[in-house]
Amino acid sequence: MSPMPALQPQPDPEQEALDWFSRLRQPGCDDTLRQAFAHWCQDPLNARAYAQLEAYWQQLQVPTARPRPRVAKARRSRSGLYLGLLFLMLLATLAWLFWPHMQRLASELHTGSGERRSVRLADGSTLHLDSASAINVDLRDRTRRLHLVQGQISLEVMLDGRALEVQVDDARIQVFGTRLQITRYSDHDELLVLSGKAAVLQGGDQRMVSAGERVTFTDSHINPVEKIDSKAADAWRSGRLQANQRPLAEVLERLAAYQGQRVWLLDEEAGHRRVSGNFDLDHPLLSLEQLARDQQLRLYNVLGQGLIVR
Repeated sequence: MSPMPALQPQPDPEQEALDWFSRLRQPGCDDTLRQAFAHWCQDPLNARAYAQLEAYWQQLQVPTARPRPRVAKARRSRSGLYLGLLFLMLLATLAWLFWPHMQRLASELHTGSGERRSVRLADGSTLHLDSASAINVDLRDRTRRLHLVQGQISLEVMLDGRALEVQVDDARIQVFGTRLQITRYSDHDELLVLSGKAAVLQGGDQRMVSAGERVTFTDSHINPVEKIDSKAADAWRSGRLQANQRPLAEVLERLAAYQGQRVWLLDEEAGHRRVSGNFDLDHPLLSLEQLARDQQLRLYNVLGQGLIVR
């Protein structure tokens, strides 16, 4: 079998253009070299590669001292920077607005805005999901595990000899009773025990919560346990939000969730006001407008996904 001929290297116009560019700028460049360069440029690919390199070099050159063009260029560059920053801010805003919706769609069980749903789990427990809520469920192991992603749930636990835990970010809730309610707010989470007991574990801290009690917690600490009105806490399942001296920010957040909106509260101090009332969750816009009038606030809709309150 005859040997295969050696492969000839393919010409690289861009690399050759770079070599000619360097050689033509050497001090010893003469007519012979220029004639060889002219012969090389007869190939259209070579000529185009050199023209592109020359154009790129011209762009890198510092322009002659003409103040007005430089000022115009600086202004254009500054305008481009501002436009870039504005674009990034717009992307961040859209991500903040639509991320909860994407989270819900990626969860095993979820509800849409204004939707309430009840689900019988494989172990016989009943799960009630409030508006814009999402949860993942794993009942296969010796410890049944639920992960509340967002929103609010009410859980009626079927005791089958296995432990049950609910994960809420880094906190774990160990369930020892049969009825409890867990709610996620923008800056904290809340556990209400309606029957039995449950324990919240956060890092090295923990709280035992009994029937008729509630506790709030964040990613850094657990607050003291408080007494609750069990009937008022469970009213959302019938389409009512009964608030009894609850922070204004919490009430706004719950009502806005029924419209698929997240809340920007510009007055942080106003968010701590305690409000009471019986609000219609099936008509959240009317409830929000009435609450805003009572609290002398203004509401601004943002793309149907956000609500600015000031």
